[in-house]
Amino acid sequence: MSMYDAVVTGGGLGGMTAALYLAGRGLKTLVLEQNHQPGGNMSGFRRGQFYFDGGDQSFESLGIVFPVFAELGILDRVTWHKPRFRMAAADFDFFVDSLEHAENALAAAFPREEGIHTLFREIREVSRFIGAHSSPWSFPLLQDFSVGKLLSFAPWFFRLRRWLTWKYREKVCACIKDPSLRAWFSRIGYYRMPFIFFAGFWHLWIHDYWYPQGGMQALYDVLVRRLRELGGEIRLSRRVSKIETKGSSAVSLITDTAEVYSAKHFIYAGDYKKLVGEIAPDVFRPSFAKKVREAKLTEELFSVYLGLDIGVDEMHKRLGAQHVFYFPNYETIFPQADSPAGIHSRMWMLVNHFGRENPGAAPHGATTLVLQTYSAWDWQDRWHSGNGQLPRPGGYKHLKDSTAGELLRGAQRILPGLETKILYQDAGTPHSTERFTLNSRGSSGGWCYGDRESLVYRSRWKNLIRTPLENLFVCGHYSLWPGGVICAALSGKIAANLATGRKALDKF
Repeated sequence: MSMYDAVVTGGGLGGMTAALYLAGRGLKTLVLEQNHQPGGNMSGFRRGQFYFDGGDQSFESLGIVFPVFAELGILDRVTWHKPRFRMAAADFDFFVDSLEHAENALAAAFPREEGIHTLFREIREVSRFIGAHSSPWSFPLLQDFSVGKLLSFAPWFFRLRRWLTWKYREKVCACIKDPSLRAWFSRIGYYRMPFIFFAGFWHLWIHDYWYPQGGMQALYDVLVRRLRELGGEIRLSRRVSKIETKGSSAVSLITDTAEVYSAKHFIYAGDYKKLVGEIAPDVFRPSFAKKVREAKLTEELFSVYLGLDIGVDEMHKRLGAQHVFYFPNYETIFPQADSPAGIHSRMWMLVNHFGRENPGAAPHGATTLVLQTYSAWDWQDRWHSGNGQLPRPGGYKHLKDSTAGELLRGAQRILPGLETKILYQDAGTPHSTERFTLNSRGSSGGWCYGDRESLVYRSRWKNLIRTPLENLFVCGHYSLWPGGVICAALSGKIAANLATGRKALDKF
């Protein structure tokens, strides 16, 4: 048995953030991470001479992530790059450099759709709201949580109530006459994503997406070094299987190899369904456990990782942006278990390239590329994975390779001749994500974004940070709505503060 002041389960962004706050306050802090490296959905990996970001390819700060990093003393230890976005389809091909440019490009592509200007007027209002209340580097409520700052939101209150719903997004997009184009505007993004996120992404693509030089794993190397500087520890390949309790408190964690870790404070930053269903099943009310078990998650991803015989500068010249959204049509498909074979060939994809920002990702004269789109964990009989056994059966590998081929053929419309330049190729299914991150079904960002379906949005105070155990707190993308990187970082700060008897947003 090992005794600590605080033990954090999970080495993703939420867990590492919480651990850094705890260690920085002098607590003897330990992070237990089930994988061979920290990072969770943000982790990267190397295959031979090539490095790839496994899940998130960049992320937004929204005036939260960077202020948290600054408090923890790591913001200036990383060189940050702002990626450029491009959108391409049969009818348009433009860079998302400003709202005006995007609006004009779409209006030129669809000259009969006067509703595009109506839609962008409302998008511009959301952009104005975000710009007034956050910058990439500071967020007023995070720096000064006061009544005065809260009152500054008052003029926006009624608009926020509308913007935070999927129904309002449908209403605004109804100004588009063409049914397929209207469906595209209404549904691109996560499933039933409310209007504020659809509109907000346009603002963030222009002003507030970031990539750490050297890749996502390099960012986690910085987080781990900082944790050790503060006296904290991280132990890898340690999967927590049980939380032992006494009365209304947690007393220890047990790993799947029978190691026992005791502490005064516990923070759980792993998969919430596993917490309620497997790790602490007797802690939560049966009615709540049922809601968790049935709760819808964000979409899963299918990714193709390519090492290419193309120089970095040549690739940058051909793409013109680090992120390219390619739409072969205006269908808005969310794959399901019963979706037909070949469904991914009809879907949008995101083409990602960070050769200049990560020069060590490939040998000289070569570069890397990552293709991503939505998928489903249970598609085609769970990807022909059998019962999840390892090594994977032949049917799984065949389906993975054939689906990768579908994305490659789509990407060739952006990069002609791509398939002749491949030096290395691999792919990751939702089962890969679940295996390496333990996120149920390979979820990409926690609970569903839909305001009527998200477990967190409809919970009291809209968070799941507190638990029935007085010294067990939760952080990560499951704990705050809407999830993702921003909520992971913010929840880590909040959980660490609450665990040590402070107010939720107290400064470091």
